[in-house]
Amino acid sequence: MTDTRMMEANPAHLPKYERSWLANQKVIEAAGYRLRPRYREGWKPSWARWRLPHSWFEDGQFNPTPTVMDATRAVDGKQVVLKLVPETCVFEEEMAKLFSAEPHRMVPQNHCIPLEDTLKLPDKPMPTLVYPRMRPYNDPRFRTFGEVVAFIHQIFEGIEYMHKLHIAHKDCTGQNIVLDPSGMYPDSFHPIKKNRTLNYHWFAKSHTRTQRPPRYYIIDFGATKYYDPADGPPLDFAIRGGDKTVPEFRNFPNVPPQNPFPTDIYYLGNMLRRDFVKKYYGFEFLESLVADMVQDDPILRPTINAALTTWKLRSRLVGRKDSFIVGPFRWIRHVYRTTGYIITRTPAVPMPRDEGQSRAHADKVE
Repeated sequence: MTDTRMMEANPAHLPKYERSWLANQKVIEAAGYRLRPRYREGWKPSWARWRLPHSWFEDGQFNPTPTVMDATRAVDGKQVVLKLVPETCVFEEEMAKLFSAEPHRMVPQNHCIPLEDTLKLPDKPMPTLVYPRMRPYNDPRFRTFGEVVAFIHQIFEGIEYMHKLHIAHKDCTGQNIVLDPSGMYPDSFHPIKKNRTLNYHWFAKSHTRTQRPPRYYIIDFGATKYYDPADGPPLDFAIRGGDKTVPEFRNFPNVPPQNPFPTDIYYLGNMLRRDFVKKYYGFEFLESLVADMVQDDPILRPTINAALTTWKLRSRLVGRKDSFIVGPFRWIRHVYRTTGYIITRTPAVPMPRDEGQSRAHADKVE
């Protein structure tokens, strides 16, 4: 709110954290990445002469996250994000590079977001990591049970892969899970207003998850850590992630060293409970699994290899807060859409076409 008022009062004046990106614009450009016009030298607000709200214009869209900036790779136009690594996240670059290198990069079960590049900005003590631009895992909304099952399968698979390598994510909450939008949004979309085109003129063209099955990725390795099995049981001091409800952290910071792997299980289970079981009708088939994953005693939680049933996969998801007026129209669209899927034999559980080429899929620009 403060930033918006400041911009309206003095539109040529960027918030402090945005001016930092502007100051590094030439260095970023020399590394092969273009920032939006708003963050280029000599920028003049396009809305100033029209005396209209800045929100109506592309260059009036300010970046809400100080540590992350959208950019375009100059050589091929690929949309990327630049992430500043906090000084406290000493393992983030190491973990990002580990999962993006051989032999892990081409393993289909590896769902850690691929690292594109690493930059060194002169006024930043830590590196700036370059990742492909993604969307939140639940944006746009899921349409069928099959789409949800495909999502759960991929993310469970990704955490299982990390755990097999004795690596705990330690913050695998919903905010750190994303989807690759390159298939669903073939012409891309605006980095701030995600329902608009890159130039902000029109609504972005999109497909459903069933039409163009996305690959899901785990991001943010700021707390991620490797635990050598030779050192004995993996115990570590608590690090509170985005989900503050973890039972073993209730007395934080007065918490004895914990095994971080069951905490990952809790994070995933509570995400399923919050984002699906409590939000939509029909997810009773997940309730038993979720109940096991969120048990107060970490020792009693299962590992990440639980099997999910696949019944009711083509049923439409009905939000518990959906309007009775809007609901019938969504139902009609769902029947029309699902009929097409059945005629074209589109799978009910929409998985990316070629899991064996998963990393090539992530790198491709459609």
